Amino acid sequence: MCGIAGILRAGGEPVPPGYIAAMVDTLRHRGPDGDGSFFAPGIALGHTRLAIIDLTPASGQPFVDEAAGLALVFNGEIYNYLELRSELKALGHDFRSSGDVEVLLRAYEQWGHDCLARLNGMFAFAIWNSRKQELFLARDRFGEKPLFLARSPKGLVFASEMKAILAVRPELRRPNRKPIFRYLARGDLDLDEATFFDGIEHLPAAHYMIVDAAGRPVCRRYWSPTSAPVPASRKQATEGFRELFFDAIRVRLRSDVPVGSSLSGGIDSSSIVATINAQKASHFVHQRTFSARFRSPAHDEGRYINALTRQLDAEPHEVWVEPDHFVEEFGDLQWHQEEPIASTSPFAQWLVMRLARESGTTVLLDGQSADELLAGYDQAQGMFWAHWARRGRLDLVAREVLSFVRRYRAIRQPALFAAYYSLPETLRDRLAEFYYRSNGVVSHDLHREFAPAHADATHPFPDRLRNELVRWQTATQLPEFLRYADRNSMAFGREVRLPFLDHRLIEYCFGLPPDMLLRRAVTKVVLRDAMRGIVPDEILDRRDKLAYSPPQRQWVHGPLRPWIEDLLAAAERRTTIFKPLAVRGLRERLQKRPADVLTWRVISTEAWFQRLIDRPGCANSGQAEISPLSW
Repeated sequence: MCGIAGILRAGGEPVPPGYIAAMVDTLRHRGPDGDGSFFAPGIALGHTRLAIIDLTPASGQPFVDEAAGLALVFNGEIYNYLELRSELKALGHDFRSSGDVEVLLRAYEQWGHDCLARLNGMFAFAIWNSRKQELFLARDRFGEKPLFLARSPKGLVFASEMKAILAVRPELRRPNRKPIFRYLARGDLDLDEATFFDGIEHLPAAHYMIVDAAGRPVCRRYWSPTSAPVPASRKQATEGFRELFFDAIRVRLRSDVPVGSSLSGGIDSSSIVATINAQKASHFVHQRTFSARFRSPAHDEGRYINALTRQLDAEPHEVWVEPDHFVEEFGDLQWHQEEPIASTSPFAQWLVMRLARESGTTVLLDGQSADELLAGYDQAQGMFWAHWARRGRLDLVAREVLSFVRRYRAIRQPALFAAYYSLPETLRDRLAEFYYRSNGVVSHDLHREFAPAHADATHPFPDRLRNELVRWQTATQLPEFLRYADRNSMAFGREVRLPFLDHRLIEYCFGLPPDMLLRRAVTKVVLRDAMRGIVPDEILDRRDKLAYSPPQRQWVHGPLRPWIEDLLAAAERRTTIFKPLAVRGLRERLQKRPADVLTWRVISTEAWFQRLIDRPGCANSGQAEISPLSW
């Protein structure tokens, strides 16, 4: 895991060394173990290293092969590097290192752009090919690792974080009004390639880009969601899932530094921790787990955390999440995240990553993305009903609705979520647009400037349930959570690995029948079946779902109240973005009832403006002042 940066200047114009140095300075938290740079006519690459596999200088970066005319900077991990190394050796390639960095370079040398289909990993990388005079940029299938770009007719700047681009192109430190509108109007974050900085964009997940020496880019998708063949029986489905899940974890345990696991107490992270124990990994004498705890009994999962760690004889590490610390550290959290934070939840993960650093554990496996893969949200129930209703199976719909009502008899919110998501997609979008037009806080100018803010629909499958899961994974849910995970872990020089995002497992689950995901208001059916006898029944039989979140409502009307009121007051004065009267109404309502989601969107957007636009400096950045490049 590392930080990468680069500058391509059209026509072979040289890049002064100070510019790459300035970019690398902003990324040192991502790679505290070393740095390096590479220069050739028209191109400069920079790298900060977090050493995970092959800790020797042989795997240092930029990784250059002068004979082949190739130079690589790479952020991430190639989990199947050992298998690829053996295959490449058989094809005649020699290796001077034992890590995955050189394997990636040799894979590109052997297969060119088609190497991407062979990679099982999380990655963002750039390869300069001096023979072809082209830059090859690529990002993993789900966008676990970030790669930002700023393009112009004179060339391209790219980096793992936007602050590195802003170090050499400070004129781009201006707000991008379209994603701001989409967040305030609909709650969409990390929806597509647009960022909150005008002129900086993502390379989309599952895409690569080729940039020639003149700076002309061509971007292509190399992977799309597909499904494996449907298993013949429920037993085969369960066994196939277990086999792939175990292997996804096995390859993610490859490391030359200590590995632990995040443990929330839920089914997903507990399955990972228990599977590591079941595999009897030789370098795990006592498995280390890292957990966030909350003072509110309604939010704390300590009972389940303790049940698992005691059974497995794990070495538990815990941190208590406190509101006073949230206010004190929010500025640093926001600076690392670079875009608004939709709740207090990412702060819990932030503290867990710091705890891992204090323990000397560099790599953490995490259960994130299981909800998007296995229909773990309440909204999925409504789509499940609609799925069977469209097939004329009203008997199944009645059974599922009855089971759901029994489960949530005393709770209205899950039922409302499910009912709303059972509606056709176009109707949902119209209802949402009507609601936010009548209750919105964005300025009239901002509202007139942009079209309705819903995400573009993706329909690779013939049924609505799987298509909605794809949308969760690629647009409306997972990209935001992956940003939190990457920035929180890298802020403390840690690495997060996500077994549920193994593309083999994803494709397998897209081939499962719907009742292996949901049945009688029970979610993640195939995971529960596969983990029976491995994870304690007390955890597997849970029907409640906590959001790994602090007691935000209690905080908002307690310790966070002055902080929120100050941000609302400031937002009321930012008339180019907000409706002053609407923000004032939020302030008045805050006196009488709990803050709603719209209030949080306003304060998080205002906090972003204050930290990243109005006063963007960072105390731990020692970069020298340089003159901006001419673009």
